Amino acid sequence: MKTLVIGGSGSTGVPVLEGLLRRGHDVTMLHRGVHEPDGLPDVPHIHADPHFPESLTEAIGNAQYDLVLAMYGRVAAIAAVFAGRCGHLISIGGVPAYRGCLQAAQVHPYGMALNAREDGPLSDGSEPVPKFAKLIRAAERAVLERAEAGAYRGTVIRYPAIYGPRNLVPWEWSVIGRVRDGRRRMILPDNGLWIIARCAARNAAEVVLGAVDHPEVANGQAYNAADDDQFTVRQWAETVADIMGAELEFVGVPREIAPSALIELLPPTGDPHILLDNNKAKRELGYTQVVPARVAMIEAVEWLSANPVAPEDYPLYPGRFDYDAEDRLIDAYLQAVEWVREQAPDDAPDVRHPMPHPKTVSVGRDEGGR
Repeated sequence: MKTLVIGGSGSTGVPVLEGLLRRGHDVTMLHRGVHEPDGLPDVPHIHADPHFPESLTEAIGNAQYDLVLAMYGRVAAIAAVFAGRCGHLISIGGVPAYRGCLQAAQVHPYGMALNAREDGPLSDGSEPVPKFAKLIRAAERAVLERAEAGAYRGTVIRYPAIYGPRNLVPWEWSVIGRVRDGRRRMILPDNGLWIIARCAARNAAEVVLGAVDHPEVANGQAYNAADDDQFTVRQWAETVADIMGAELEFVGVPREIAPSALIELLPPTGDPHILLDNNKAKRELGYTQVVPARVAMIEAVEWLSANPVAPEDYPLYPGRFDYDAEDRLIDAYLQAVEWVREQAPDDAPDVRHPMPHPKTVSVGRDEGGR
């Protein structure tokens, strides 16, 4: 099968390429050529900019493909260029497709539905529609509407926060960097009690490959990618520290006064909570995760430990690691907590189990009036 992978050098691209080659595909990779990491499968490269239709058209000439995977670039442009020129187009999107993922406070009830399913409320189903969400949904429609019109089979895969070797955002570095610096405490906005859906790169790739293997079933469909096991941000941070054999004191601070810590830990386009249902991919594509989350986290930590984050590799990484500023914030917050307790003391009432617990045989109420 003649296959074009647009992108392919990132965390999910490499296992997708490897999976295609195992299936006997004749694979070509198209990307800008900016990232040529070690370990890329040996396939031909086309260097072009997939954000612009004229660059794509010039690069591929009259070529036609059985399968095109749009893992990078401007999907609306890719969808138009390959209409009538490929048998199946699979595009990668994301959770901002769901209503409430962005600008959660403007949605009632607040935020995104938990265990969001593919048939749930989408971000452009009602106003207001955040700008980025509008772009995400326009990209999805560009693929799915052409699929409905018969231009090709079309499938959308919705990614959450991806993690693993070569990932675009080195999530684990917020913990790893502090451990390496000998830091003993770390701020967690809202005590890290958010749930942010994540997917190991190899598991996300398996969802993509499931759509490759079942083109008729996947035609016109969207699928969530997500690990079976999910963590709160605190559980995730503690797990990273445990993997490193380190002890960190995690200090909960309200997110409103910890924006620097917030941006290190939360996808920049999302608000907590973000939790996806991945059962549709299991039912229709036969998806089974290839790596448990804990094992994938070990792989991610080991890779980042061997390949430390550097500005030239991650020019937009927002972590400041300004420990003096962090200490000032922690100390000021703890002082403020004590001040509030003094000014407005609030003692919790005594709480007892609501079910009766009689101390003697009785057909009436027990000693607690239950």
